[in-house]
Amino acid sequence: MTNPLKSVVLYACCLLFLTACGTTPPSHFYLLTPLAGNGDLQQNAEPGILVGPVTLPDYLLRPQIVLRNSENEIIFEEFHRWAEPLQQSFSRVVAENLSLLLGTARVARYPGYKTGDFPYQVLIEVIRMDTGPGRQVSLAARWNVLDRKKKKALAIHKTTLVESVESREYRAVVAAQSRAISRLSREIARAIEPALKDLP
Repeated sequence: MTNPLKSVVLYACCLLFLTACGTTPPSHFYLLTPLAGNGDLQQNAEPGILVGPVTLPDYLLRPQIVLRNSENEIIFEEFHRWAEPLQQSFSRVVAENLSLLLGTARVARYPGYKTGDFPYQVLIEVIRMDTGPGRQVSLAARWNVLDRKKKKALAIHKTTLVESVESREYRAVVAAQSRAISRLSREIARAIEPALKDLP
């Protein structure tokens, strides 16, 4: 092989090597999912329920999925991300769950549009939502249900939930988080139901 040809081949090999070294893994994007339902809701039925504000700790206000390596160390998974801001996704899933559980389409997310006549409001402060070393999702949240017309709290609770993760895949982590939010939604729905029975 002549020297010029050797140089071309060597250059091509180096270029291929550098290209391979510069390749980054593909990013994966995930969504929380609500409870499954048949979608047959009463469009004009009471009550009107406003979900939010929903607040999250700063460490969750990031596009990356969060894992907890120990009690005091967390990991941001650079290539496993939320497809929408987690705060919006959380409130959307809770709103959809409550709509299904309480059988009404009149559920909106804060601040909402023309929701002044909605009698009930759900406020949620998420304290923790991550996956620990034991591959378990931990969700802790304080939440209130307010009667906006009577200007009083119907319920004030703190909920702590743990959900097992079925595999080491990130889709399993997100599925476990969705199940935890569904359990939280059921607790909130149970707090609202007694008030609905008193409606005229």
